[in-house]
Amino acid sequence: MKTQAAIAHASNKPFVIEEVELLDPKEGEVRVKISACGICRSDLSALEGKETVEFPVVLGHEAAGIIEAVGNGVSALKEGDTVVLSWTPECGACAACIRGQVHLCAGINMTTGSQGPLSLGGVTLDRFMGLGAFCEHVVVPQKMAVNVQSNLLPEHTCLIGCGVTTGFGAAVNTAGIRWGETVAVLGCGGVGLAAIQGARIAGASRIFAVDPIAQRRNVARQVGATETLAPEDVPKRIIQMTAGGVDCAIECVGNIATMQDAFHMIRDGGRAIVVGLPAFTEKLDIPAIMLLREKKLTGSIYGS
Repeated sequence: MKTQAAIAHASNKPFVIEEVELLDPKEGEVRVKISACGICRSDLSALEGKETVEFPVVLGHEAAGIIEAVGNGVSALKEGDTVVLSWTPECGACAACIRGQVHLCAGINMTTGSQGPLSLGGVTLDRFMGLGAFCEHVVVPQKMAVNVQSNLLPEHTCLIGCGVTTGFGAAVNTAGIRWGETVAVLGCGGVGLAAIQGARIAGASRIFAVDPIAQRRNVARQVGATETLAPEDVPKRIIQMTAGGVDCAIECVGNIATMQDAFHMIRDGGRAIVVGLPAFTEKLDIPAIMLLREKKLTGSIYGS
């Protein structure tokens, strides 16, 4: 079938809306009509050339829509179902999947390269994160489509496809925040706000929201932050305010300086969780001696 997509032909160039060809779903696949798609920071990083993609590419991986057609062998979904798309279709057989860490699946194909169902002028288009949801329709494996309630607004549910899951899961799963703990969240964009809500629901007693933009700090208070700070000299200030540092700091920016701040503001025995996506070439430098105080530095992908 023919559909329309926003195609990035080169890094740092405007999208071009073009008619593309989409193959019918094969066995185990479904076709989804996209209702809403968020613009994730990862999409922008790919457009800026900071992630490995093959141009031309269709970006977009934070989407919700309606099942339009199903291939043979699809049993859990049917035409008309409302779904949120996921970019982690676990294989179920690798070591990570067997351990229950399906988000680290070794078989996840983040891009489809020459094997995808989307083409322009006979040339197969790369689809970012295996989805390419900046398109009116997508064809994906059934594992990438998660059934949700039909009465929810798609512009809300699409965010569950990446940002909400990433931030909330970092707080609840990766960090394992416990009742009464103190938490700092660095960066109050969509992922950071989801992390704040995760910390609130987990029972954190104090939640420090750190962001240079006052409007974001105000929104952070609305969703659960108890205190807000601008980032200047923030580790020293938080250590003073907590008599030694927070139990957990969650970095949601992807900036080396904020990652270092997160590590320096945790107490002895505390946890620093890195969620933000840095450039592939960047390196993080922390004093090794601080690890002897049992401070922990952990990455988090897709909310663990």
